[in-house]
Amino acid sequence: MKHLQGFLKLLDRYQKSAVTPDEKRAMDTWYGSIDHAGQQENTLAEEEAGKAMWSVISNGMSEEPEQVDRRHILSGSGRFYFNKFYFRLAAACFLFVAGFMLYRSAFRDVEIISGVRNEVIEKMLRVNNPESVQKQFTLSDGSRITLEPGAVLYYPAHFASNERSVFLKGNVFFEIAHDRSRPFYVHADNIVTRVLGTSFTVREDPKTKSIEVAVMTGVVEVQQAGDSDNLQPKKNKVVLTQNKKVTFFEQDEKLITGLVDEPQMIRNRPEKSGEERFDYAEMPFPAIISILEDAYGVKINIDERLRNCIITADLSQENTLFAQLEILCESIDARYEISKDTIVMSGKGCEPRK
Repeated sequence: MKHLQGFLKLLDRYQKSAVTPDEKRAMDTWYGSIDHAGQQENTLAEEEAGKAMWSVISNGMSEEPEQVDRRHILSGSGRFYFNKFYFRLAAACFLFVAGFMLYRSAFRDVEIISGVRNEVIEKMLRVNNPESVQKQFTLSDGSRITLEPGAVLYYPAHFASNERSVFLKGNVFFEIAHDRSRPFYVHADNIVTRVLGTSFTVREDPKTKSIEVAVMTGVVEVQQAGDSDNLQPKKNKVVLTQNKKVTFFEQDEKLITGLVDEPQMIRNRPEKSGEERFDYAEMPFPAIISILEDAYGVKINIDERLRNCIITADLSQENTLFAQLEILCESIDARYEISKDTIVMSGKGCEPRK
């Protein structure tokens, strides 16, 4: 912009014949080069003219010249030459300024985070991960953040007294410091996640234009974001507990619930004491399923024909739900599938014992 302002000043003084000989030569040379810019042989001349003109601008052309060359008093064909020259330069300047403003306006309207106005985050602090490995970061409230490669997090230096809000692009794992008086809000593309104290991940998938929230511990509330003029989320929401996830698809604007890829056992359950035992001898299949539901916090529906099965199996060597289900299925020739956030088990079943 500094060079543009200088150029306009130089142009104004050239119109008034108030330029120095050096300034006039630079302007005349540059004009001559753009008048024949389409010819390949004049490329070098054009470059030299540009350098000369910008050299003049940079060397204090904002000051009034001590000597003014007034030998060119414009009249007749000279005035036509100058008017033509001035018109071309004025048009070029107008197009440059208009194009620059349109460029700034267009890119400013492109939201960095969908559903969030850029003005909301432009004054926040920013941490990103340009490396190929994870990057850990701690917020002022003690919450720990793990950024995957390419992730960006926007956050305030100090959180408000009634809430904690951050904004992100990319894949991030959160371990939120518990503070019941200040819920924690994570604004990602088109969704808002509300937590009090828990751990969860937020992952984006550019290919499917979707974003996923998966809970490792605790409880979170996920809602579709409102429009960018109103950060308040829309009414539809999903409450997630451990081992649950929800995926928002931008095209359908729907929240689809499911299970995390590797459900982990819920620790520190107040109603349980000691470690969970997964070594069963002659135990009814429905009783084992009830234990697994409680241990992992998931719903498992079983076919009526499987209720007669009696199981002897040691599941203690496996520490994930799906691995334990595989062992059970092999023992009674059954299978399982996932339907949203529920596991459905089916098979030919067992004959009732007499």
